[in-house]
Order: sequence, then C-alpha cells, then structure tokens
Amino acid sequence: MDAVELARQIAADLHRQAVANGHDPWRPYEFAIAEAQRRGLDVEPTAAGSVMLDGGRATVVAADCLILHENIGTVFEQAFLVAHEIGHIELGDDVADEPARDVDLARAAEPSPVGVDRVVDYGRRQRREVQMDLFAREFLLPRALVRKLHLEDGQTATAIAARLGAPFDLVVQQLFDALLLPEIAPAVEADSVERPLNPLQASAATHRGGAFLLEAGPGTGKTQTLTARVEGLLAEDVDPRRILLLTFSNKAAGEMAERIARKHKAAAAAMWIGTFHAFGLDIIRRFHIELDLPKDPRMMDRTEAVELLETEFPRLGLNHYRNLYDPTQIIADMLAAIFRAKDEVVDEAGYAELAEAMLGSAVTPEEREAAERAGEVARVYAAYEGLKRQAHCVDFGDLVSMPVRLMERDSEIRAHLQAQYDHVLVDEYQDVNRSSVRLIAALRSDGRNLWAVGDAKQSIYRFRGASSFNMTRFGTSDFAGGARGRLKRNYRSVDEVVQAFSAFAIRMKAGDQDSGLESERGQSGVSPELRTVDQSPQQTVALADAIEEMRRAGHAYRDQAVLCTGNEKLSELGQDLERLGVPVLFLGSLFERPEIKELLSLLTILTDRRAMGMVRAACMSEFAMPISDVDAIFSHLRALDATPGAWLGELGAITGLSEAGSAALGAMAATMRGFDQSASPWTVLATLLLDRTRIAARIGGSSDIAERTRGLAIWQFMNFLRVQPGGQGLPIVRLLDRVRRLVRLGDDRDLRQLPAAAQGLDAVRLMTIHGAKGLEFPVVHVPGLNGDTIPRTPQAPPCPPPDGMVEGAEGRALDVFRAGHAEEQECLFYVALSRARDRLFLYAPTQKSNGHNRPLSSFLDRVESGLVRTKVSPTRILPPAPEAGDVTLVIDGALRFTGAQIALYERCPRRFFYTHILQVGGRRTATAFMQMHEAVRTVFQAVIADASIIGGEGDLEGQIVNAFAAHGLADHGYVTEYKGFATSMIQYFLAAREGHTPEAPTALSIAFGAEEIIVRPDEVLVRSDGSRTFRRVQTGHFRTSEMDDVGVAAFLLAAQRAFPGASVELVHLSDQTVRSLDLTTKKLQNRQEKLALFLERIRGGKFPADPSARTCPGCPAFFVCGPTPAGTLKKSFS
Repeated sequence: MDAVELARQIAADLHRQAVANGHDPWRPYEFAIAEAQRRGLDVEPTAAGSVMLDGGRATVVAADCLILHENIGTVFEQAFLVAHEIGHIELGDDVADEPARDVDLARAAEPSPVGVDRVVDYGRRQRREVQMDLFAREFLLPRALVRKLHLEDGQTATAIAARLGAPFDLVVQQLFDALLLPEIAPAVEADSVERPLNPLQASAATHRGGAFLLEAGPGTGKTQTLTARVEGLLAEDVDPRRILLLTFSNKAAGEMAERIARKHKAAAAAMWIGTFHAFGLDIIRRFHIELDLPKDPRMMDRTEAVELLETEFPRLGLNHYRNLYDPTQIIADMLAAIFRAKDEVVDEAGYAELAEAMLGSAVTPEEREAAERAGEVARVYAAYEGLKRQAHCVDFGDLVSMPVRLMERDSEIRAHLQAQYDHVLVDEYQDVNRSSVRLIAALRSDGRNLWAVGDAKQSIYRFRGASSFNMTRFGTSDFAGGARGRLKRNYRSVDEVVQAFSAFAIRMKAGDQDSGLESERGQSGVSPELRTVDQSPQQTVALADAIEEMRRAGHAYRDQAVLCTGNEKLSELGQDLERLGVPVLFLGSLFERPEIKELLSLLTILTDRRAMGMVRAACMSEFAMPISDVDAIFSHLRALDATPGAWLGELGAITGLSEAGSAALGAMAATMRGFDQSASPWTVLATLLLDRTRIAARIGGSSDIAERTRGLAIWQFMNFLRVQPGGQGLPIVRLLDRVRRLVRLGDDRDLRQLPAAAQGLDAVRLMTIHGAKGLEFPVVHVPGLNGDTIPRTPQAPPCPPPDGMVEGAEGRALDVFRAGHAEEQECLFYVALSRARDRLFLYAPTQKSNGHNRPLSSFLDRVESGLVRTKVSPTRILPPAPEAGDVTLVIDGALRFTGAQIALYERCPRRFFYTHILQVGGRRTATAFMQMHEAVRTVFQAVIADASIIGGEGDLEGQIVNAFAAHGLADHGYVTEYKGFATSMIQYFLAAREGHTPEAPTALSIAFGAEEIIVRPDEVLVRSDGSRTFRRVQTGHFRTSEMDDVGVAAFLLAAQRAFPGASVELVHLSDQTVRSLDLTTKKLQNRQEKLALFLERIRGGKFPADPSARTCPGCPAFFVCGPTPAGTLKKSFS
C-alpha cells in the first residue's frame, strides 16, 4: 500500500472516531477544530499573506500548539486547511513546520501522465503535501460515506456539495475515487525482514572514491544494493541534502524515496530523488533568467508542437517533406528527429552543420537526397525553436539537453551545481542517452563519488537514444578509470527460468558473454514451455487455457502476466481473452475503449449539427433505442440548419419514433439540459456521470472485473480532462481535435498506465515488454513468437538523422539505426524471459491464415535445450466480437452507389456504413491546408464548367481570391503562401488540358444485375483523333494504393464500356502529375468480381471495421465506431 492510500485510511478512521464522539461532519469547520482540540491544539484564522504564514496558506506552530490558516475562502475551504495540517501531525511528518502553499482541494490521487505532470517527480516534501490534501479530503468526506450517499441514498454530487458547503469538483473527485477505483483493503503491517547483502552486493555498496558501475542482471538485488549504499552514506554522516539520486521514472523515484524513508524519514525528505528530466526542469527553473525563459516555463507536448508547426508549414519551403494536404504526420516525424537530436545534445545549428557536411561529401543521388532531407529537418528545427522561444515554452527534449548546454558553457553555474552534491547515484544506467551522460559528466567530470547500476542486456529504450554503448564506455571514454562490479546471483527466478535467459544471453550483442546468473532458489522440476498451434486465433485460446491451468495449480489471475512486443495487438488480445472468460487488467488506448468512446460521442452531440454521436449513444442502456429511430433522427437533422444540440429542445418535431426511442430521447434531452458547445467537457461529463445518470453508480456497485476496468478507464479519462491546456475555440471541439491528434501521433501511450489502486484486482496483467521492465510475476506468458514478430525487421525512420549525429557510432546513420534495432530486439526478448519467477510459457502459431508455413522466431533456438516444445490443439473456438456482427438491413429496390463510395467500402466497410447507409458524418475539423484544397477544387471545377472565366490576365488570381474567401482563408496569416500553392496547382491543371477539347462531363455507369455503380469523371477531354480521355482530378498527392482501388477500376470499366478505346487518367495537382490508368484484363476481371461481391455484402448488412492507427483518428466516425443499435434498418437507394 502506498503512502497516500495509507494516509487516506488513517483519515477515514479519524472521521469515524470523531463521529462516534458526537461531532457533526456536516459542519466541517467545527468538525476539524474539534479534532485539533482533541490533540491539544488551538486553531486561529489570520489574514491571507500574514507573515506568520510564511508565504503559505496554513501552518503548524509547534511551539505554541497552534494551527494557523488564512481567513479567506468558504468555511469548507478553511476546514480543509485545518485538516491538512492535522494530517502533518497525525502522520508524524518531520516537515510539519513547513507552511502549506499549493493546496488543491480536488487533487487526484495520481497526477495525469500528460504535460508537466508527466515530468515532475515530486520530491518527498511535495509528495507529502499531496498526501496531506488527500488526508484532508478523506477526513472531511470519507470515500465510504460519499459512496453510501450516492449508491444507497441516491444523492447526486451537486446535492452532497450543497449540503456540505464543499466545491462541486471536490465532491466529484471523491466520488470518482470511491466509485471508479477499486477499494483497497486496510493494510496489515508486517515486519519486513530484509535479506542480508551477499559479498558482491556489500562490496559494491561500500565502494568509495572513484566512479563505479555495478552490472546487475535481472533479480540480482540492484535496488537493495543501491538503498544499502544510501544507508551506508547516511551512517557515515553524509548530509542527505548532498546526495543526488537519479532514476528514469516517477514511479521508481517514488518507490526509492519510500524505501529509504522506512528507516530514514528525514533523510529521504532532504535528498534529491527524481528523474533526469525532473532534475533538468529544476535547473531550468532555477536559472531561467540565464536561459531567457519565464520562471516556470510551460511544458509543450508533441501534439501542441505539431499544431504550432502546422501554422508555419507553408513558409518552410520544403521539397522532400512537402505535404500540401495533411502535414500532421510528416511534422510529427520531423519532431521525432528533432527530439532524437536533443538526446545527443545537437541543437539546430549543429544539425544544419551535419547536414551540410553530408551534402558536401555526397557522391550518389541517394546520398545527396539523404543530405537534402537532413537539411530540411534542420530548417524545421530552427523554425520550431524560434516558435517555442516566442511562446516561452520548453519541450520534453529540452529538459536534459538545455541544462547540459547551460552547464557546459557557464563555468560558474557548473561549479555551483557541482558544489551542491557530494554523491551522485544513477539507477538503470543502461537507459541513459548521451544527454544524460553529459549531464552526469557536468556534475561529476572526474567521476568521484559517482555510483551507477545497470544491465546492458536490458537496454530497451533505443527510441529515446538509450544504448548499451554507454555502459561499454563507462570507465574508458566516460569517467576514465572508473571501476566495475557485477552481481551474479539471481533471487527472483527458479533455476530453469534463469538457465533459459542466461543461455540466450551468451550470444547477445549487448554486454559481454560473462553474464550468466546462478539461481538462489534452485530447481523447480518444471522447464519453460513453447506451445505451438496451427493458426493465430488458436493461440489466444491456448493462452487462455494455460492461464486457467495455472490458476488451478494455485496461481491467481493477478499472479500471471501476458507480455507482448508492442501495443498494436494488445487491445484485441485483451478483448479476446475476456470473451474466453479470462479477466484482464489492461486499459489499452484510452480513447478507443468502448466506455470512453461513449462519453466522447455524447460530447459530440453538443458540437455536431448532425448529431452523429447518437448512433453510439443509442447503444448505451441509459439512451437505448432501435437503429430505425436513430435513422429517423438523422433524417430530421439533415433537413435542419440549427445550432448543435438545439434540436434536443424540440423533440416533438421528430416524426417516426418508436415509444422506446421517444423515451430515450427524452432522457438524453434531460441529461444534456443546460449544456451547449461552449461548456467545459469535464463539467458536462462529471454532471452526466454523477448527477443525471447512474453510470458511475452502476460501475461502483459491481464486482465484475470487466466493469471495474471500465471504471478505471473513466477515472483516468476524467483525470486527463482536468488538466487540458487552454486555447482558442470551443472547449469541446478543442478537446476532440486534441484526442484525435494524441491517438494519431501515439502520444496517448502514457494514459495507458493503470492507477495504483488497480493492482489489487484479481485479473491477468496484460502489458508490453517495455511496460513490464522492472516488474516480476510468478507466471509469465509471451505470445506471438514468430520470425515476423521478434526479431522484427525495422522500417527505416521517416527522417533519418544526419551521419555523425550519434556519438560513437560509425558508418551511415541508417546502418547505425538498424544495428541498434537488432540489438534492442534481443534485449526485449531477454527482458520478457527474465520477468518470470516460477513458470514461463511461450506461444507461436505455425501457419499463416492461407495455410502457408509461418516460421518461428530465431530467438527460440538460442534458448537451447531448456525449452520444452509442445504442439497443442485447443478444443474451444474464439467467439466473435459483438461489434463484428452484421447489421439487419432491409433494402427497398436496387443499390446505387458511385465509384468513390464503393471504394470507401473497400477501405473500411464500417465507415461506408456510417457515411452512405446512415448518411451521417463528414470531415474532421478542417485545417488551413484542407481549406486550401477545397478552394483549389472550387476553382478547377468552375473552369471545367466554363473555361472562359480564366480569359484574361488577373482572372486566375481573382478566382482564387474569391475561392479563398468562400472557404475561410482570406484572413489567414499565411494567405500569401497558400495562394502561391493554389496558383501553382491551378496553373498545372490548365497546362495539362492544353491541346485538348473539353467536353461536358456526364455520368457513366456499370450494371450488376439490378444494382448499379455510377462514375462521374471530373473532366472529359477530346483528342485531335476524336478519342476521349476521362480524368479524375485530385488536389492531393498520389498514393500507390490508388492503382488497386476498386473505384478506379470502376472508372476504367465504365469509361471503356461507354467509349471503347477511351483512356482514363489520374491527375494529382499537389504532385503535378498525370498518370494513365491501364489495368490488365485479368486485373479488371478481378476488380469487377470484387465490385459485385461488395454490393452483395452491402445488401447482406456486412460492415466490419478495418482499424488503422494511421487513418482511424482522422475518420469522421472515430468517436462512434463500434457496436450499432439493435433492430432493423430499412433504406432505399433508388
């Protein structure tokens, strides 16, 4: 149990005792004073800003047995300050004389892992203030009480807040904690008996003097050794304020601080224990003047950085990385390259110099292009840094590289920081990158009293610049003369597991061959197993069977973990296991979870005129209605041009609703009453969950693991909403756009972390190997061990670094990348194997879906003879996902769709369903680039309709000016650059039709029995020989997949049937290219059969989703995609 939860349980006990003694909790100030007086303390209010408060809001004056608090705010807020100080006294805090400065009444039990909270690893003092805020809230309004009030008495959050005189957000947060987080049983404190250090550990812990690196393999007790070193230093009377302990995660820092505090509470509070990035941020804040930054610069995340650069993109003059339609992804790729450069402490000028050097030495066209690409990244780097300086922001990459450059150039600051610390300790040294090493070197250039611990074979963070290379350099190029030690005894795993990962380690590229470990636990008599199946769906069933087998053998669900190489398949695997009856503890992509999509869909109803979110909301029990009613609502809204959400006040105007639909819409209207598109998303959803529905109550009252996991997800989501950055535009629209970007860029990964309260749930842990680093489990399952999964062949980075950027690496940057990736793949496998304590199961299918052989991972042979191989044939079948079912669709008459529409069915049948069957949706929020493309389309379509509009000089510019005004670009800050792009595109369009006679385009069609596919060419040109050319004109870039598009095939088929010998061309104005479309007879026949099949599937109601991390976040249906309402949908397309 962590310290925060322990404090809350103590506070709840005090509340119960106070109530038993006759004190009234509904008079919070008197209630808090009574508790203070019971302790012999007086309570006095004083003026805010009083010198007695020493800059705080409340404090304990121990000598006078007095609690002082500021006399402003509500009565409840003053009671909260008193309770906060009681917490310091009750918990025996050695820093009780420190005033409470940053009091937050509605503070979450854990910070949301976004923005600055992702970085700030609170020191022990700050952690204690967090602890006291939650102590105070629990004392005044215990979770057990607020849970009873809501679940049993039916009181809403608003009613409880009004009765107590407390802020609404405080009551909401306490209710979320009480209902959505699992209850944690009171701790039974047992005396922990720590194993004595073995000789190698003791030797490492007592090393003094020069730099020292301890190489510590899995389970060898590195944390105990590091803690023993700290305890030894304290025993030698080293001032704890002069000890700096750097880690790589906030969680590790917190655990280390708590571990030290068990024996040395005051010392743990005085030491600086935190991450490299938190330490760097501390330096930036202390020396902000020298860095030309505000005292507390705002942290910019990658999503904000992309938005910032998108506005500048038109003026950057890019060629290789030019994307004139949707530059989001390419900007994100270039930012990744920039952040990687910061890992190496290479600034924008250094990057440009490296690119110039590449260009100067380039011989082949490929080398020249690589150099030019690096130069374009350097240009973007310079622009980005300039924009960031203007915004007075820093990014994650700055937090270490900026302090490094500051200390390396300013000897006084370097000397000042060096003088602060006598001892520097570094945990997980294999995870350091060059910026981290240079930070350490700036603090300890001679290596004296530098002590580090790591394991080269567990170096799995290449994407952020970590490399076992840094372990190799220790004692030579870095911290010359430093000594090394090595731990050899594994205390975690049985001998069979230790022998398995030790055998694999021998041939690993990272580290050396002298890394085999000896098991303290000895043999168990059971070897690790490789279980193979025929095909992939059987693997999940075999996995579920093994989990149940281990459960029957005495290993609870919570004692088992399933580890995967990446996030891609985790959500699907988790859902599959749940359908097989295995409870799983896993959040996955937060914004793609069903319960979060439901909440986001409800928000879209307030911002979308067509209320597309109703198709998802109608699947919720609170608003359930047949799909026919949803269709009736959509038909009604298509005929309106009303303000979003306003239709909920005029439900009588909607005709054709069933009784159930009318009732559900009434409930929806009542739920959304008083909210519109300008409302705060957090307020809307908090009110919905706790005041106007029983959603949170239903979750809170359930013991089902799947339901509890849904609660965890909603808690995490609401915590995320609380800390959203401000900005321009409507709050809900801004949130929805931000969520799309976070998912598309993969910046939602930190939100996949489970709250600490979840750890007690009896469910199988499902996580990536990266996420399992530093953890251990009695039973570990590793599926998907095929040659195409691990080791995985890497794709070249979209923006490779310039040659010479990665310090110590030899050869071309791409070769360096591939070598590093190959090494990391081995390390990932090693980490996965070494997480197991008792049992280790590996899995792999041996066939592809077409029956062809699917090779096993080459890593398996390197585990050698210790691996028992078994072929299994599960008897169960994996049940289909509920949303994979067909839609009950009744079509009146024939189907009639365009080629473009049927092409959408090929790309994603589910999106086709929303767009062309339900006829809802559209584009996501338009960017300036998209508006420019619409303006270009407007102009070229006008030219096709009447070429005489571009008759004289200046006509083209006038048409573009009018189109820009119509599409909202006239006042854009970079309208000149956008006009330049548009003019170039239209000029190319005009040039491409010269020499041909335009003919008015008419629709073409292909019949499939009674069904019909319509093709509408953008333009038709007649050549001098009388033959026709049919063109499809696109404003964007060419995609190679277009040539296989059934819509393109339909275009060719329809044109050639109507005009034998006619040609078809694809025009792409962004690329300024014209491509002839020429498919073989066989390909055309295949496409024609596919078109017929698609029409058959549409009529049969088959609309499965085709998820894609790249395209789904930009889809109009992103927030609603999933299950559809029950019932029969009747449609006509004639």
